[in-house]
Amino acid sequence: MTPTLDATTRRLVDFALAYRFDDLPAATVHAAKARVLDSVGVGLAAYAAPPVRILRKCAPRIDGPWSATLWGTRDRTTPDLAALVNGTMVRYLDLNDAYRTLDASHPSDNLPGLMGAAQALGRSGRDLILALFISYEIQCRFTDTVPFNDAGWDQPVVGAQAAALAAGRMMGLEAEQLAHALSLAVVPHMGTYQTRSGELSMWKGCAGPNGARHGLFAAQLAREGMTGPYSPYEGTFGIWKQTLGRPGEFTLPAGKLAPPLGLTQSNIKKHPVRDSCQLPIDTALELRRKLAGRQPTRLKVDTYKSAYLGAVADPELWAPKTRETADHSMLVAVAVTLLDGTITPDTFDSERFKHPEVLDLIKRTKVEVLEEFTRQAPGVRNCRVTATAADGTAHVGHLKWTKEDIERGLSDAEIEDKFNALNRDVMPARERRALLDALWRIDEAADVRTIVDRLRI
Repeated sequence: MTPTLDATTRRLVDFALAYRFDDLPAATVHAAKARVLDSVGVGLAAYAAPPVRILRKCAPRIDGPWSATLWGTRDRTTPDLAALVNGTMVRYLDLNDAYRTLDASHPSDNLPGLMGAAQALGRSGRDLILALFISYEIQCRFTDTVPFNDAGWDQPVVGAQAAALAAGRMMGLEAEQLAHALSLAVVPHMGTYQTRSGELSMWKGCAGPNGARHGLFAAQLAREGMTGPYSPYEGTFGIWKQTLGRPGEFTLPAGKLAPPLGLTQSNIKKHPVRDSCQLPIDTALELRRKLAGRQPTRLKVDTYKSAYLGAVADPELWAPKTRETADHSMLVAVAVTLLDGTITPDTFDSERFKHPEVLDLIKRTKVEVLEEFTRQAPGVRNCRVTATAADGTAHVGHLKWTKEDIERGLSDAEIEDKFNALNRDVMPARERRALLDALWRIDEAADVRTIVDRLRI
C-alpha cells in the first residue's frame, strides 16, 4: 500500500479485506436477511413519495452491464444514482432500521446501494451479505465512539466511507484501490448536521442515501485508477482535524468474529418516527390503556438528554410544518398516540400533526431531562409519561429498553407482518409471499439479479 496513506485508512482497509462470508456467525447472516427484507418492505411502500418521484425523474435511464434497477420499475440507471433513489425510498417513511449509542445513524441507508452494486456486478446473495456486514460494522462502530454529530457533521460522513469499502470489496479492489475509494468518498463529500437542525426538509431522507451514492461512485473511480487525496484522515486538513479537531478513536473486530456485531444490533422499527421516538410511542400506548378513555388535560414527559436534544429541543419540533420535522418530534409522537391510539405513515401524509387538537395537547405538555435517565442511557433507555385527567387524577406510563431488548428486536413473523401491512395495496398477496420467501433465502441466490427482478410493482 502507498506509504503516504495514513493509519486510519490502513485500519479501515484492512478490516474491509479481513473476512469472508464463511466467517460470519449464523445469527449475523440471519440478521442481514431480516434487514434486507425490512428495507425492501419500507422502500416499496414509499414508491410514490414526493422526494422519490423527484429523484426518479432526475435519474437518467441507461442500459448495459453497469446499471441497476430503480425499485418498483423495470427502468435502470447507474448504480450510484440507484443508490440515491432506492435509498431514499427506504429512508422516507422513517421506518428503516436505526442504531444509536454515542451518535445515531441508519445503517440500512447503504443497503439499496450495495444491492444495486451487487446487481450490476452479478454478485451472489452471499457477496451482498458480506458487503452488508462490512458496511454495518464500520457505521455502528463509528457511531459508538466518534461524536460526529456533536461536531456538526451528519451521518453520511460515516455512511459514505462504509459504502465505498463494502462496494469496493464486492468489486474485488485491492488494498491500495480501496484506500483511494475511501478517500474519494469522504474528503469531497462531507455533509453537515444542518440537514437535521430546525425545520427539516425533504433532504432529511436523502442525505444518507446520497452518502451511499458517493461511496459507490468513489469505488468505481478507484477501480478505474483514480487516486484520492492522500492522508484523508490524519492530514493537515484531513477528516479528523476538520470534524473533531483531534484523532477519533473507534474499534473494529479482529480475529474470530463474535457477537455483538452491527447487523444484529440495529433497531428494526415498529413506528414511522425517528429512533428516539419509538420508546415514547410504546410508553404512550401503555398510558392510553391506563387512561381508559379519560382525556388528558396536561402531560409531562421525562426523558434522557440525547433524546431531548434530538426530538424536543428545537422549537420547530413543538409545532412542525413539514412531515420530516413531525416524524422527528417526540411531542407529536406522544400526543398523536394518546389521541389516536396509533401512529402510521398516514399520520404524516394527512398532516394530522398540524391539527389544532394535536397542537393544543402539545402546548399543555412539559418535557424534563432526568439525570438518572441520562446516566443510564444508551445502555438503558427510559421514558415516563404522566397524564393528568380532567378529574384531577394522575396516570403514569413508564417503559425501559435495554440493549438486549433492541438486539432481540422484532420476530421474523412481526417483520413479515410489517412488510405486509405496508404493501397490502402495493403488491398482490401471492407476489408478496413469493418475494418474502426469496428474500429469506437470499443467501442461496447465485445472482442477486434474480431477487431484484421481483422488486416491481
